[in-house]
Amino acid sequence: MSTTLDQSPATLDPLLLAPENYKLLLENDLVRVFDVRIRPGEKLRLHANGPSVIYVFNDGKLQHTYEDGTTVVKNAVSGALIWDDAEAHETANVGETDIHSLKIELKTT
Repeated sequence: MSTTLDQSPATLDPLLLAPENYKLLLENDLVRVFDVRIRPGEKLRLHANGPSVIYVFNDGKLQHTYEDGTTVVKNAVSGALIWDDAEAHETANVGETDIHSLKIELKTT
C-alpha cells in the first residue's frame, strides 16, 4: 500500500472511490451525511474520512487496514453510536452480513 496522506483529500474521497457503497444524503458547510453499505466479502480501496459519528443499523464484522499495514477487525453492533476520528484506511466486510450504517462526517475548516 502506498503512502497517500500527502495526496489531496479529494483524491481519497469515498464518494469518488466507492460510489456504489457511499450514498450522499445531505451536505452543507458543516457536515456530509452518508448511507454506507458494504456487502460480505467486499473490499473498499484506500479512502479517507473526516471525523465522524456513525450509527450502525445491523450486526456485522469489518476489517480496517491502515497505511502502515496495521489491520484491525471491528464488530459492528446494531444500534451502536460510534465516534470515528479522521483517518485513511481500506475497509473490508469480513462477516457474513451486509454492513449498513449512517455516517455523519464533520467538515473541518
